[in-house]
Amino acid sequence: PQAFRGERLAIRPSPNSAQYGVFFAAHQVAIIDLASGKSVGHVPEHPSVMSPG
Repeated sequence: PQAFRGERLAIRPSPNSAQYGVFFAAHQVAIIDLASGKSVGHVPEHPSVMSPG
């Protein structure tokens, strides 16, 4: 999104081998899920557990 234009983001593996977290500083802002067919998913403001779908 435009909010992160020009900023550095980190892509880190998650415990689920098919998912990667997209982070801005220490905040996870999205999930890349290679198993679901969705390239990037929204991360709720207060995620309790990372799960597909």
